[in-house]
Amino acid sequence: MTTMVSHHNEDAWWKEAVVYQIYPRSFKDSNNDGIGDLKGAMEKLDYLKSLGVDVIWFSPIYESPMVDMGYDISDYRSIHHEFGTMKDWELLCEQVHKRGMKLMMDLVVNHTSDQHKWFQDSCEKKNGKDDWYIWRKPRFVNGERKEPTNWISCFGGSTWKYHEGRGEYYLHCFAAEQPDLNWENEQVRQEVYDTMRFWMDKGCDGFRMDVINMISKDPRYLDAPITCPDSLYQPGFQYIMNGPRVHEYLREMNEQVYSKYPNSINVGEAPMANVQDGLQYVGASRKEMQMIFHFEHVEIDATNGNKYIVKDWILPELKTIFNRWQNTMQKGNGWNSLYLENHDQPRSVSRYADDGEYRDESVKMLATFHLSLSGTVFLFQGQEIGMVNKKKWGLEDIRDIDAINYYNDTLNARCEHSGSKKEDVDMSDILDVMPIKNRDNARTPVQWTDEAYAGFSESEPWISVNDDYKEYNVASQVGVEGSHFEYYKKMLRVRKEHKTLTYGVFEDVDHNHLEVYAFTRTGIYDKYLVVCNFSQDTVQWKVPDHVERSGEFVIGSYDEQELSSVIELRPYEARVYKVVDKLFFVDARREEC
Repeated sequence: MTTMVSHHNEDAWWKEAVVYQIYPRSFKDSNNDGIGDLKGAMEKLDYLKSLGVDVIWFSPIYESPMVDMGYDISDYRSIHHEFGTMKDWELLCEQVHKRGMKLMMDLVVNHTSDQHKWFQDSCEKKNGKDDWYIWRKPRFVNGERKEPTNWISCFGGSTWKYHEGRGEYYLHCFAAEQPDLNWENEQVRQEVYDTMRFWMDKGCDGFRMDVINMISKDPRYLDAPITCPDSLYQPGFQYIMNGPRVHEYLREMNEQVYSKYPNSINVGEAPMANVQDGLQYVGASRKEMQMIFHFEHVEIDATNGNKYIVKDWILPELKTIFNRWQNTMQKGNGWNSLYLENHDQPRSVSRYADDGEYRDESVKMLATFHLSLSGTVFLFQGQEIGMVNKKKWGLEDIRDIDAINYYNDTLNARCEHSGSKKEDVDMSDILDVMPIKNRDNARTPVQWTDEAYAGFSESEPWISVNDDYKEYNVASQVGVEGSHFEYYKKMLRVRKEHKTLTYGVFEDVDHNHLEVYAFTRTGIYDKYLVVCNFSQDTVQWKVPDHVERSGEFVIGSYDEQELSSVIELRPYEARVYKVVDKLFFVDARREEC
């Protein structure tokens, strides 16, 4: 008798959940002002329920000046006026729960807006908020005032901005309008926890926590090594991410908030966290977070951390990343989040597969791959209908502050280097990369119908609609056999019916194959083989000797095919087989009992 230790020590509802992210500004507009809102989202709750969604996650809906599309919050306890009112939120929450779903909000507490009352008080050293933000005195070099460190902001330029009134610099790891909170101050932490309890007491079921691994900074505030000699500022991420007190803060948050709401869900965004960092955050015994969003697979095509310098990659590189997270989490009693796209990332079909000739096949292959891995599933709006990147972005169409800053910084650098005027500088190469990496690719309105503005609104939207909306939209797919929506719906149902696809042990098969990503999922009582062709070629794939060569076809992106020792995979084809259906695997937990 073979003993197979099951991946999970404890089942949990949030491990089996399907989380659907709504970027409210682009989801559905109910009042025809060109901006999505809460009432618009409410109109689509039955649609999401029919897809198989368990949790709806809203990107920030709090009051904000919208410098960074809501990730600069000026009031954590108010709803941004363009999205609706608190009464709208309360009704939305009620309707979500009425349908048996849960509601998750975005928690952005590494930084606030510079329009927040806290920051304004801190600038004036009022109401005991002198050090609620990170203030440092300037350095002077040859009599010239300099920033406290040479760190570069995530959006370009220095991480420091001088405040004349205080005669000090404040830290902003993102835009200058997004000052970083000082988590060393216990009052700050308690205010954050109180805000979380405020929303959870109103019915919120949990939080996605924005850049949560940045809340603790290295207190030495050292200059970063010069790794970009052509830049005035240098990457200092080792000083602002995964800092010395971050685990202390997260355990405190868990103790004071999440432990009081035992059925809640949480996931932390953790840029530059490797898999060992990940285990520190999500290991079950750590009592910090349930899951994190790491960035390794979405940075596979970036060059030295610069996403706008796109590099080629090969499939074994992608396998190595996913395998590492799958294997380490299952061995270390951690848990993965599974995402391929979100509001900050380009569309997955455009990134990992083919959004041209084999677009339809690619959508279904990636759905099969994504929904067969171990972890909690996160879908982004429009993913279920196969939305892709826009083919062209004019500078006037871009709304993403990161992309705009990159364009302007590059333009200024080229002017300085060449001595040319701005209008004489060729920037076509930068515009050429925008359809690949600009964050707006994910933020175009959801394509509901083939009517004007894709049925998102009757007025011109705040951002342009993708040109393909007449062919790719919800109305043309719901109830249509073989459509992207119906395949996602079916695949989600398969995942829920075959729990080994959630909890089973992951094992990579044929790692070095350049076109096929194959893996098994082994549970207590059954085993599955998942095979995905990541290429536009027809591939003859030999099933390795140690893998079962017969089994039941469960689902596939083309038609049903038998499993044999050699299988032919058509372009971007994916299949799932149940290869073992016997009660011979022993649950190690029961043996111990």
